[in-house]
Amino acid sequence: MRPDGASRIRSLFAAMRGETIDALVGVVDGTPDLASPDLDGVDLALEALMLPDGAAEPDAHGTEIASLIFGRAFGLAHGARGLALPIFFRRPGDGRIGAASQMDMARALTLAAERGCDVVNVSAGQKASSPEAARHLTDAVALCAERRVLVVAAAGNDGCPCIHIPAAMPSVLAVGAMDDDGAPLEPSNWGSAYAADGLLAPGGELETVSTGGAAVRRSGTSFATAVVSAVAATLLSIARQQSYGLDAIDVGRLLVDTAAPCDPAADGDCRRILAGRLDVRAALARLHEVGAARLIHPAAAPPSAIDSFETRGIEMTEVLGRSIEIAPATAFAGAGPGEGASQQGCSCGCKSKPKDAEDEAAYRPKARQSAEPSMSQQGCGCQSKSEPQLVYAIGALWFDFGSEARYDAIVQQMNDPVAANDPTRLFAFLEENIAFAAGVTFVLLQDQIPIYAVQPSGPFAVEVYRSMIEAMVEGLAPSGEMQRVAVPGLMSGTTRLMNGMTVPVLYPDIRGMVKWKVAELVESARKAVGDNEIQPSVIFEFLTRVYDELRNLGVAPQERAMNFAATNAYQAAIAFGDAAKRKLELHRIAVRKSPICRPESDCWDVELVMFDPENERRAARFYRYTVDVSEVLPVTVGVMRAWNAPLAASL
Repeated sequence: MRPDGASRIRSLFAAMRGETIDALVGVVDGTPDLASPDLDGVDLALEALMLPDGAAEPDAHGTEIASLIFGRAFGLAHGARGLALPIFFRRPGDGRIGAASQMDMARALTLAAERGCDVVNVSAGQKASSPEAARHLTDAVALCAERRVLVVAAAGNDGCPCIHIPAAMPSVLAVGAMDDDGAPLEPSNWGSAYAADGLLAPGGELETVSTGGAAVRRSGTSFATAVVSAVAATLLSIARQQSYGLDAIDVGRLLVDTAAPCDPAADGDCRRILAGRLDVRAALARLHEVGAARLIHPAAAPPSAIDSFETRGIEMTEVLGRSIEIAPATAFAGAGPGEGASQQGCSCGCKSKPKDAEDEAAYRPKARQSAEPSMSQQGCGCQSKSEPQLVYAIGALWFDFGSEARYDAIVQQMNDPVAANDPTRLFAFLEENIAFAAGVTFVLLQDQIPIYAVQPSGPFAVEVYRSMIEAMVEGLAPSGEMQRVAVPGLMSGTTRLMNGMTVPVLYPDIRGMVKWKVAELVESARKAVGDNEIQPSVIFEFLTRVYDELRNLGVAPQERAMNFAATNAYQAAIAFGDAAKRKLELHRIAVRKSPICRPESDCWDVELVMFDPENERRAARFYRYTVDVSEVLPVTVGVMRAWNAPLAASL
């Protein structure tokens, strides 16, 4: 039987043409051309929080992917709602599409989950040697899985048994490309990471619409990914219309389970077929079969979802002949050189393959050293049409001059270029001349990677500047190795750094800004439990462990709740002090939606779990408190509860 092609899929869903598809599809790509006639009247919004200032020029690849999903002419899910989350933009200098980072991808996926997307299309990827991604991207993918958001990502166009991030990550559905006869396209990647949860989908010479309304034909795993995303959205809409108790992750599982398997006699190398070929008719039949058994009755609660699928386990994987990479997040000033993703150029297959083609390791990219870029500040894109996003983030503060002109202004005021490059003397100058702090870009770092540009504003801007300078001064002291700040605020707009990286702008709320001070926390802990023998080193170890747990973007409600709970001076002191007195250490921090909350609030229960590292049979100590994150400044609700239980109870 001939496999489903794009035209057959379009015919299969023809009865739904013109009807609303009850699904929200996020598209992580370049900026689509919303003025294109093909996207005119389509319910496709642009997430302004992802747009750098002045980056409004549409991207051909992003437009073609959006048109294949939503477009009036060839859209396979025309009628679905869409949210474009752009991460690829043209560079100001040469006009070429610039690289994005895993941090950019993490922000896009996090916002997709926060905005309520059901399916997220990622026609992009970064060639990698393992399915392990950076911490922030791993957390973002996990957040999508927790929210039951299906992430569909391209397997890559390298023509080898090699993997791409995020396609190879757990809970992501990987997509390879096949022609109308079901044969895998030569450049379509394969490998063990995709064998269980990867699909081949139509990806050869697909009709779509580019910028300006030009009809084009495109090939590659990017476009096959768009096909699967459109099918998943349509099936999800059918499930909702029929009141089936299924979500987007369930639909993804159905697509994998009903995929037409490889026929070794006809297909030869079954590794190239991944888990099978997309079979929409079989998936639709299984949808009705499973859905009927899980029908949601008005008086019944939604049934539990079927087992979620996991995959084993970012260049823009796209039309043959073009390949744009996502490089890993760039280190901030002071960090050493890191491994970067190489520019792969034409995605038309490996030019030279090792003799042993069975050995996947032979195709793994080798690490290479890349020079560390510097940063520059450009205009803040704060005229966003999107609602500002609540943030409660933790990190270390540092600075950048932003431009040569700003640097020269400070050098001329200090009359000493050496002093301007000495943080101690520079901070002293800024403390005495606070007006010049406005000419410095303050950046919040995690592991020396910038995650936000912190921009004080409003009547308390001077106080915020002084507070940030004070925190950096304390970080230079011998005892300042735990210089960390907690910053609540609103994220709105972005700014471009000198290394080309684009980071969101965070407007802080001074009421909730907290500096981690070990000495003060030690005194609070001693007073809280009435034990003056608690050593500063014990509290320092707690803070180090807590910070390791809290390396997140502080955007999702559970992240904001966890970050606030761990930095709440009074309650954290009680927990740390009591645990230190009992000679316990931090095992983990857990957060879950609170079953009890006030009206119009967003409450989360945060647990600090402590254990005895020298006696595994000893009961663990649990400390739980509830945090309301409905406003920019989180607050605790009620009192902290503590009890003993086996450590297994925390799993």
